[in-house]
Amino acid sequence: MRLSRSVVVFAITVLTLTLDSNAQKFQEPTKDELQMTADPKAPGASAVILYREETTDNRSHYISSYVRIKVLTELGKEWATVQVPYDAGSTATPIIEGRTIHSDGTVIPLTGKASDLLVFKTIGANVKAATFNLPSVEVGSILEYKWTVPLTGGSVSGESDADEGTFSSMMASSIPVWNVQHQLFAHREHFYYNPKTDMDSNVLGSDVTYFVDGERASYLLYTQHLPAGAQVSRSTKDDFTLDIRDVPAIQSESNAPPASSMLYRVRFYYTPYTTPTAYWENEIKRWSGRLNDFAGQTNAIKDAADQITAGAATPEAKARKLYDAVQAFENTDFTRQKSDVERAQLHMKKQVGKAQDVLAEKSGSGNSLAALYLALARAAGLEAYGVQVADRDQRIFDPNYLSLDQLDTLLVLLKLDGKDVYLDPGQKLCPFGLIHWSHSLAGGLAQNSKVPAYTPPNLTKDAITARSANLTLDPQGNVTGTIQILMNGPAAMRWRQLALTADSAEAQKQFNGTLHEVLPQGIAGEVDHFQGLDTAATNLLAVVKVSGSLATVTGKRLIMPGFFFSAGSRTQFLSDTNRTAPIDLHYAEQVIDDVILHLPAGYSVESAPPPTQLPWPDHAALVVKTTSAPGVIDIKHIFARAFILLDAKEYPALHDYYQKLATNDQQQLVVAPAAAPGAAPAGD
Repeated sequence: MRLSRSVVVFAITVLTLTLDSNAQKFQEPTKDELQMTADPKAPGASAVILYREETTDNRSHYISSYVRIKVLTELGKEWATVQVPYDAGSTATPIIEGRTIHSDGTVIPLTGKASDLLVFKTIGANVKAATFNLPSVEVGSILEYKWTVPLTGGSVSGESDADEGTFSSMMASSIPVWNVQHQLFAHREHFYYNPKTDMDSNVLGSDVTYFVDGERASYLLYTQHLPAGAQVSRSTKDDFTLDIRDVPAIQSESNAPPASSMLYRVRFYYTPYTTPTAYWENEIKRWSGRLNDFAGQTNAIKDAADQITAGAATPEAKARKLYDAVQAFENTDFTRQKSDVERAQLHMKKQVGKAQDVLAEKSGSGNSLAALYLALARAAGLEAYGVQVADRDQRIFDPNYLSLDQLDTLLVLLKLDGKDVYLDPGQKLCPFGLIHWSHSLAGGLAQNSKVPAYTPPNLTKDAITARSANLTLDPQGNVTGTIQILMNGPAAMRWRQLALTADSAEAQKQFNGTLHEVLPQGIAGEVDHFQGLDTAATNLLAVVKVSGSLATVTGKRLIMPGFFFSAGSRTQFLSDTNRTAPIDLHYAEQVIDDVILHLPAGYSVESAPPPTQLPWPDHAALVVKTTSAPGVIDIKHIFARAFILLDAKEYPALHDYYQKLATNDQQQLVVAPAAAPGAAPAGD
């Protein structure tokens, strides 16, 4: 039979195939491997990977993983539980093989049927993965196993039922992502990918055509993030291999970008273009055209824009009125999308296809609301562009990965009085002129650019947390009083959105949970009430009642922290002297602390933190101001941080600066009974 037309691959499923020829020949352990009790290349590790092999063979219709792990501690025994990828819609059982080798060389094989050994994990109604356990695991054991999952191809149209099954089998394929870095140190890893199916190999004189976003994708490319010296190899047969040694374990570092964007890995994909320049130039045009079509200028859109902006005298006033109107609509990213049945009962369209549909329903996802705002802004005569970016909380935009899949958030760029104003209409309770922190410094596409674009960072004035305390100290060192925490920008948005998705009680509960991070030891605090929790039109205010023991009584002196608000949040970079991952602090900010302390009757200040200025040029600055009067002292601690992202190579300077902050913040405030004229100093 000759297939005279191209076959389109739409999906990948799992099917039972006989793979006896693929049975694993296990490796015999070396004497050093059996006797190993620790690994100098991975000090303190609970286990290490001795060897790992991953294969995706589309010609033979399977994917597999073969692993050898050395268990070094009790904790390392957890690696005896092995997870196997599994398709919920398949009736096939993955093929599993394994054994445990004790340090004395005793071999305990994995026995039994796979169907009896596998435990299927369920999420909702769908099976997502299967696990099995290797037998008789001890500290010092070598765990050796292999799983194999047979593959079948996608759907074929225009053929008889009998022919369709044959072609589907011949199209069996998978496009891998090689996750090179793992939770364990890996001594050696080998990866293999044969992308050609039977059809690609012209077994029947035909070929497979791949489509991406409706375009013919003729090129197989890959992106790689690998250690220096490691490189994917492509043979003359168009298959791919990677051999790599001494891959460090994943290190969890605080204040780091999303781990998925930092790990060593190789990602294969099909694309219509061979270079980033050609891809983005063409994809910007296609994406922009689709967005313009969705945000089309209809009579309904124009009438709504006229009504909403009635009375607005300036372009900015129009933009704000439109923004408030769209923000008032139901945002299903923060509530719940209606099911098809519910939409039918409400006589709503089965699927929203245009911005005017979103307008009619006064409801939509964040991206559809952003597109509606774009349509309304243009209808009101404003210069407006769509900007599609990668959410920085989920991933870092990679311009070398030629796929729109990484772009998930639509923003709107306005040109107002010659200035760029970025808006985030799809973020509920996001103030006009601001964007969510995860959408700043984010890469993606802009309709007014021919190349990938990046959103700007926030300004420190748009992310202020002002904490003011009015406290009364008694002679026993106890304090009572009220603190007010005023927030704008990202901090305020966090609590407002939590109150929206949960409720105000939950927001208050979680806010109380964060108070221990900013209050000194011995002081308890609880939110009395919020102001501005349900609106972005004002700053958010949390009023907190506090009480507890603040000072240590030494003789007649009261000794207490010089700065009431804890410096714990400014010590996060002091425990480690080295850093491998970049530093991501989400947004630039100012934290303004102002503490007024009323002293016990007859007491005065003996010593207090002096006025201080501690700059880190172009990065951050600390200012301390202290003023006192009879019976009261006012200490201001103002910290401004202008940087958001830092490369790991800048960590030593960051560490040194934060060490200076910590040293400054360890100062004490000492008060004592005021000495009568001619009397000896307090405590003598």
